[in-house]
Amino acid sequence: MEKFFIENYSYLTYFVELVAVIAGIITYKKYKGTPATFFIKIIWFSFFIELIGSYSNYYNTFEFLKPILNSIFKVNYWWFTLTYLIGVVISISIFYQKILENIKFKQFLKYLTVAYFLSAVIYLLINPDLFFSQIPPIISILAGILVLTSCVLYLVELLLTDKIINFYKSVYFYITVGLFFWWIVVTPLTFYDVYMVNSDWKYILLKWQVFLSLNFMMYIVFAVGLLISKPEKVNE
Repeated sequence: MEKFFIENYSYLTYFVELVAVIAGIITYKKYKGTPATFFIKIIWFSFFIELIGSYSNYYNTFEFLKPILNSIFKVNYWWFTLTYLIGVVISISIFYQKILENIKFKQFLKYLTVAYFLSAVIYLLINPDLFFSQIPPIISILAGILVLTSCVLYLVELLLTDKIINFYKSVYFYITVGLFFWWIVVTPLTFYDVYMVNSDWKYILLKWQVFLSLNFMMYIVFAVGLLISKPEKVNE
């Protein structure tokens, strides 16, 4: 079972992400003109990030990747730090700035996003070695704080308005549920990443199982939300 999991983890992840990607393609026209299309693009972007980031698994398959094997880019930590922890996370924050209607919430999230970006850049400049050797724990934690704050602000605003009556019809609610539960579980795991660096396979397998379960939950929630919800325009 462990051998099967190790050999097929990436493919299982691609499969569940592809479900959300296809749901986004099917529903894109339905949500045209709403911030939901921006989030659909984030899903597509995340899928291609995963595909490109898997280059480190194919050194023995593709000859043109051999030069990378002998460079500082041989492992993909740098790629996921730049594209996911910075690119996708900031995009998620921008998405919530589009759907939030409370001016104070929008401004607070905007300032928090700028602070996160500057903190991440400064940290990477001070610790360039971490950029290529692991996912920087501090940036992971700050990313989790930014995403969770975005989700909480949306949920608070939802509770304070009459939109709460029909919350189950809003795609933004499903997106928030998926993101919130993924990040609320993943963020604390950052403190145990030392076991990943030390190649503790028992921990690595456990973490992969957790991530795969969370990915299934999150992307299925995204797909279901996109398919069953009704388009909802907001004042950007």
